[in-house]
Amino acid sequence: MALKRYVLAGTGGRGIGMFGRPLVSQRFAGKAELVAIFDRNPRRMAAAQEMMGTKLPTYTDYQQMLKQVDPDAVVIATQDDSHCRFVVEALKAGKRVLSEKPLCTTAEQCRQIAQAAATSTAQGLVTHNGRYGPACSQIKQILRSGRLGQLLTIEYHEMLDRRHGADYFRRWHRQKQNSGGLLVHKASHHFDLLNWYAESLPDKLVATGGLGFYGHNGPFRHKRCRACPHAEKCDFYVDMFAKDDLRRLYLEAEPDDGYIRDGCVYDNQIDIEDYATVVYNYRNGIHTTYTLQAFASYEGHRIIIEGTKGRLELRTVKNTSWASGGMAVPGVEELVGEDLRIFEPGGGVSDIPIERLEGTHGGSDPLLQDDLFGRDWDLPPTEQMASLDQALQAVLVGAAANQAIATGQPVDVQSLLAG
Repeated sequence: MALKRYVLAGTGGRGIGMFGRPLVSQRFAGKAELVAIFDRNPRRMAAAQEMMGTKLPTYTDYQQMLKQVDPDAVVIATQDDSHCRFVVEALKAGKRVLSEKPLCTTAEQCRQIAQAAATSTAQGLVTHNGRYGPACSQIKQILRSGRLGQLLTIEYHEMLDRRHGADYFRRWHRQKQNSGGLLVHKASHHFDLLNWYAESLPDKLVATGGLGFYGHNGPFRHKRCRACPHAEKCDFYVDMFAKDDLRRLYLEAEPDDGYIRDGCVYDNQIDIEDYATVVYNYRNGIHTTYTLQAFASYEGHRIIIEGTKGRLELRTVKNTSWASGGMAVPGVEELVGEDLRIFEPGGGVSDIPIERLEGTHGGSDPLLQDDLFGRDWDLPPTEQMASLDQALQAVLVGAAANQAIATGQPVDVQSLLAG
C-alpha cells in the first residue's frame, strides 16, 4: 500500500482522538500520515498540536489547504452542519473523503452531497462505527445466516442517562441548525444499523417528539455553569476547568468562536428534542420502531428483531460514570453489561457469546481505524465500511423524522432526495 497523505478538518476532541493521534503515531507508519490540519479556531489548533506533539501546517481557509497541501484524503470532524460543505468541496477536488457521522444534517444537504458524489471520481466513507461493535456485528452475522427466517419487525430503544444525555444540551448540539437534533446527530448511528440489518430502503415514516426535561423545563437557568449562582443546588453543575485537555481545547478558545462546553442545560434557546418515537417501514416490508430518550434514569439500549423463525434480543446497560453531571442511580453499575439471546419456537432460548474488545466505543473505533487508514485503497470496501450512499440514508431517516415532528404529517423518506 502506497503512503497516503491526510489532512484533518476539525481539531476538537473527536478529531484528535479518533483521527489525529492514530495518524501521527507509528501505528500506520508507511501507510498513512497526517500532513496538515484545518480549523476555524487558531487557538484550538495550537492546543491540538500540543496534545498530539506535532508541528503541522495549520489552515483556517479550507480551500487554501486543499490547493497548497494537495492531500490524498480529507478527514472531516467539524461541527455537523459544516460537514456538507467540506465533503462537497473535497469530492469536487477529487479527494477521498472520510467524514464523521452524521454525514450532514438536512435533506437539502443530502441532495447536495449525492449530486457531488455522482460527478466525482473520489470515494467517500463515513465513520459509522456502530457496525464494528462486537454485539452489533454479531447480530448482522445471525441475520445473514437466516436463523431468524424472514424479518418482520425491528425495534431499537436508545436511553441516554442524565449524565451522558445532558452533555448534548450543554454544547452546540442543542441548536438544531448546528446538529440536526439528536435524531440526526445521535440517531444516525442507529438508523444506519437498522438500514444495515434490514438491507432495504426506509419508506413511509411517522414520528413524534419534544423537549420534556431540559431547556425551558428547568427550575432555574444561567448562561453557563461557570460563575452560575445556582451551582450549589443544580444537579447538572459541572466544572470543566478541572479537565486540562478540555480547558485548552474548548474553554481558552471561547473568545475566538464562542464554543463552550458548560452551557446551561436549562437554556431557553435549546430547540432540539430530548425524547422521540419514530415508526417507519422498509420497502421489503420490515416494520421498524425507534425510540430515543436523553434523560433516562440509566443508560443503555435494546434491539429486538422478530422473524418468522424466531426472535433476537440485545440488552445493553452502560457505565457512564466518566461523564459530567451530578445525577446517578446507585446500584446500576452492578447491571452493566450486554446480553444477546435468541428465542426459537420449538427450539428454546440460546445465549449468544459476545466478544470483548479493547478500545473506545466498545472496541469498535480501533477496528474502524484499521479499515480507514490501514487498508489498501485498491481493495473493495468491507460490508462494515459505510459508503456515502448508505450514510445519506441514515441522515434521511432523521431528517424525515424531524419533518414529521414539525408538521404532524407522514413523510416519504426517499422523496426527500428528490427535493
